[in-house]
Amino acid sequence: MSSPRRPRGSVQDPIALGWKVQRENKDHFALLASKAGMSGAALFDLMVENLELDDRGLPTWVPREDSKGQLPIDKP
Repeated sequence: MSSPRRPRGSVQDPIALGWKVQRENKDHFALLASKAGMSGAALFDLMVENLELDDRGLPTWVPREDSKGQLPIDKP
């Protein structure tokens, strides 16, 4: 079964992504898109357009650089 497609011409300046990713992650993403009733490309665009960003302009789940290699310290 093919995934639902967006209307022709609805994407401005389309470009193919040439990244190599782990097959398991790609398959998981395709499954998520299928469950959402959309193509992987449409889910990718929707996800990027709705990412919650922190004060650095990065997704909130990206680790902070200043905490690399440090053990957590309990603060009072």
